[in-house]
Amino acid sequence: MPEELHISSLVIHSRPEREADVAERLAEMVGLEIHAGSGGKLVVTLETATETEVVERLTAIQLLEGVLAATLVFHHFEPTNEGS
Repeated sequence: MPEELHISSLVIHSRPEREADVAERLAEMVGLEIHAGSGGKLVVTLETATETEVVERLTAIQLLEGVLAATLVFHHFEPTNEGS
C-alpha cells in the first residue's frame, strides 16, 4: 500500500475533432477520471502514489496524439497513515 496519496486536477486541451479519441485513451489510464469535456477541453482528476507518477502521467498525456496541452491545475497529497 502506498505511503502517500496524490490527487491532481488537470485541464487537457485537444484538437476539437480529436476530443473523443483523446478521451478514449485517457479512460484507459488507471487512476484517471474524466469529469467534463467540451470543445476540445477535458477536465480530469488523477490519483497516484507518488509525485513522480504525477509527472510521468502528465508527460504521457502531453504526448498523446491530438493533445495540444495538458496543464496541472491542482495538486494535493497526504500520508495514508495505515497504522493510525
